[in-house]
Amino acid sequence: MDIGRIMQIMDASFRTRRTIERSLHEIDRRALNAMVLVKRHGNKLASYGVVAQSFREQAVQLKRAATPLQQSIAPLVRVQMRILQDDRMLGMFRRAAGAAGDRDRALACFDQSESAWRRNIETQRSEVIAILRRLTDTVSRLQEGITEQEYVVTNGRIEAALSEQSGAPLMRVSHEMGLAVAKVRDAIWNYRGELEEVLHESGAGI
Repeated sequence: MDIGRIMQIMDASFRTRRTIERSLHEIDRRALNAMVLVKRHGNKLASYGVVAQSFREQAVQLKRAATPLQQSIAPLVRVQMRILQDDRMLGMFRRAAGAAGDRDRALACFDQSESAWRRNIETQRSEVIAILRRLTDTVSRLQEGITEQEYVVTNGRIEAALSEQSGAPLMRVSHEMGLAVAKVRDAIWNYRGELEEVLHESGAGI
């Protein structure tokens, strides 16, 4: 796994987090519009008011669940940079040992030092994989939240269909919220695909 791959994950994390925040803001705005419409019509649209409130609550939970996407990136980059540094130092040490006057003694010393360097690098690579797995767990929680939001979208469409006087405006609101949820869903699925690809390349599996 090279630093280029890690930078791709960093960019993907930023894009996904930005998409989530923008879409959740849109969901919250649409839900507020729906609640205003509900308030105007009183008890006739009370059921849709519950749906709109559920939308807002789910949006807050999704935003909170998305926080670790960016929080995990800085440690991931730091560990990968240490791996690159250790690889570079290992190469320098190997060249120095090869250029030494007493080659047998230098190579014996290098063998011991090389083992220590390699153990350190492997430990750090394991740390990278652990961070990637934590990110995958975060994505799984986000996907669960999106499933719940899609369920609320369905309930909203049902309630809108049952509303005789304001069904059309509510149906439009439900459709727009459904589009915003779909953006989050697609962004999360794409991000998960990138994480799984990196884990596969590292030999760690899913």
